Amino acid sequence: MPIFAPSLHEIPTLADPFDTDVVSRCAGGVPVYDPATLAELEGVFGHARLMDLLAHLKLEISQRLGWPETERLALRHDAHTLLSVSGSLGFFDLSRRCLEMEQACLLGADLVAPLNAARAAAEGAIAAICDMEALAA
Repeated sequence: MPIFAPSLHEIPTLADPFDTDVVSRCAGGVPVYDPATLAELEGVFGHARLMDLLAHLKLEISQRLGWPETERLALRHDAHTLLSVSGSLGFFDLSRRCLEMEQACLLGADLVAPLNAARAAAEGAIAAICDMEALAA
């Protein structure tokens, strides 16, 4: 399975990724994640467990979406997997982009735009998680 290697240097960082008064980092004006969701999850699971969950999400993202457009079944599976896990952790843009890609795969629609959007959202999510990990260290 191909690995999707994102660029990590294009998105600015936040001082506190869980600060609900600060808008989470944006990719094209769309928040990468919801700070309120992460704060709520941190309250439920604790900081260490949340960071474990985010590390798992980062790994999951890095192993997905690397297929060429012709591999619709594999891309649909990847999109479906990321749709669920990213949404549950507050990465709603990635989740929405994966839903759009999954639907395009199911409908036989062109995948260029949805796949590019999902990959861009994946890059933003990985960069945000990397920043949170650096702040937690």
